[in-house]
Amino acid sequence: MILIDEKTSYFQRIVKRATVLRHQIHAHPELGFQEHATSQTIATELKRLGIAYKTGFAGETGIVALIEGKSSSKPEKCVALRADMDALPITEMTNRPWKSKCPGRMHACGHDGHTAILLGAAAVLMQRRNDFNGAVKLIFQPAEEALNGGRRMVKSGALLAPNVDAIFGLHGWPHMPIGMVGVKSGTFLAAVDTFNIFIHGKGSHGAYPHQAIDPIACGAAIVQTLTSLAVSTLSPLETAVLSFGTFNAGQAINVIPETAELSGTLRTLSTTARTTMRAAIERTVRTVGAAHRCRVQCRWGFGTPATVNDTAATAHFEQTAAATLGLRRVERLVEPFLWSEDFAYYLQEIAGCFFVLGLRPGGAKRYPMLHNPEFDFPDAALPVGIKIMANLALNYLARE
Repeated sequence: MILIDEKTSYFQRIVKRATVLRHQIHAHPELGFQEHATSQTIATELKRLGIAYKTGFAGETGIVALIEGKSSSKPEKCVALRADMDALPITEMTNRPWKSKCPGRMHACGHDGHTAILLGAAAVLMQRRNDFNGAVKLIFQPAEEALNGGRRMVKSGALLAPNVDAIFGLHGWPHMPIGMVGVKSGTFLAAVDTFNIFIHGKGSHGAYPHQAIDPIACGAAIVQTLTSLAVSTLSPLETAVLSFGTFNAGQAINVIPETAELSGTLRTLSTTARTTMRAAIERTVRTVGAAHRCRVQCRWGFGTPATVNDTAATAHFEQTAAATLGLRRVERLVEPFLWSEDFAYYLQEIAGCFFVLGLRPGGAKRYPMLHNPEFDFPDAALPVGIKIMANLALNYLARE
């Protein structure tokens, strides 16, 4: 197995450069499909490294770069490494020198670290391109937080020309210590669907409730009924989590409003559970609405499928990570996570593996969670991510 020597001065320079890039990207966070400055930073670094790239994917800001290895008489393979690069609409509450300079925006999910890791891996692979056949495709994706960027990257041809055989991606995970990684073969992350339920009743003064058709009472009944719906709808071996995030109605304390609106998310781990629960939610909403004499409408918003890791690609990751970090630092996760990732769209097209990278500093019992205003991707995790991503590509293409 080919392994990167992290003790070399060249690797240390790559890590130092990746750290500088992360700080730069962190200080200038951009929301989904608005990552123009971030995209330019990536393009500038790829050009500096001598790596060919194309821009304009997924609308405007997506970038796909290609590192070609030495020629081979055998059919050449192509492996892809992916990083997301968008930020969140959160005001940062850290005191780091590289703190966000953009009010109301910050890299609270660590995509600055993901991008810096992929750029660091690119530098390593460019130096080691004589050690592998085929090609490494680097995918810099916008708008993961919208759970839409991955789908648009696939639609715009990110996996084509050359066709990608396998893809690998990571996400930082504060619950795991730095120096460790975690993975699960098969279903790893949940599918998520968002929904809005619109309720139309009849308004009235609070003194005359008998003249109203109360949308709030209807909404409360919908929440109560749907909360236990999975138990009566799915097999006990299936999983579905339904959560309500908003319940809006009325403007005055003494007026029964005419309308109410609910919104929430549905998280499932299989296509069967997803399809069954969506149909059951719509059916239940109609039934409860009719019982309360209200007109109701359930409207589904964006959604993303479950992230399902390929068995062979996961085995390759486990072997490579164990050789890179040591067997005890690779955790085979038993339970899937119920958060979602649009990396799922790549895995619907080709084999691949998505894994989590430990972010909790040594000695720390806790570290700020993702989507937290106090979160900052720790620089100490960068070399771990760079080594693993580079080694994954090197050994995937060198196996034959």
